Amino acid sequence: MRNYEVKLADTDQEVAAALHLRRQVFVEEQHMFHASDADEHDEDSILINIWKNGSILTGTVRCYPDKKDATVWWGGRLAVRAEYRLRGIGVYLIEAAVAEMKLRQVRRFLAQVQQQNVNLFIKLGWKTVGDEFWFHDHPHQIMEADLHVHDAPNRKRSKQPVQS
Repeated sequence: MRNYEVKLADTDQEVAAALHLRRQVFVEEQHMFHASDADEHDEDSILINIWKNGSILTGTVRCYPDKKDATVWWGGRLAVRAEYRLRGIGVYLIEAAVAEMKLRQVRRFLAQVQQQNVNLFIKLGWKTVGDEFWFHDHPHQIMEADLHVHDAPNRKRSKQPVQS
């Protein structure tokens, strides 16, 4: 994918853009939340964004440490701008999140995935954990990434260009 860049949100503007996109997807489109999708995990989270041409945020995903076990991290709130869906942005976000967890050498990486996206995660090597559950009137499934932490790539953490 040319002209796309995967990057950890490290400025107030990048964080604000990610939160705005999440609001568009989870509040305005899906009506999963009434006013905001923000929760207690946002404070400790990292946001991984995909930018097109350095200025158009096409997607974002949130990752945060488990409150009880810092070696376990969670992914979620994966949001892709409507006009960029079905272009692989979600796959790149998932792969970038897994790569970041490998860099952080976490023991487990889990995600609460909307049921309609479970097959995508399975194709990317994730496994289901437990049974389907309902979250804000939408069916979800906990998924776990196969980290193989010893295979973590050696790269800088701030920027990772997306290769086509």
